[in-house]
Amino acid sequence: MRCGVCGSERLSPLGELISGEKWGERLRLRFARPGLLKPRPEFEAGLARACLDCGALLPFLTEEARRRLEAAAATLTGPEQPD
Repeated sequence: MRCGVCGSERLSPLGELISGEKWGERLRLRFARPGLLKPRPEFEAGLARACLDCGALLPFLTEEARRRLEAAAATLTGPEQPD
């Protein structure tokens, strides 16, 4: 595996990724709503590696989120634009 930024192969071991101080708070990948009353598709990124050369953080989806993303991929669109 290589860093997506600098191409280095020197990556840290897989670690837990949290986004705040609250317990269980994780980074999430979000997409636009598929319809007016439907919830935004959201996928949790609970794991990450860091590049030991450039410091880039490489987040990974949880296995459950990856399966849901794979199932929904054909219907997803880009992020919602603010009004």
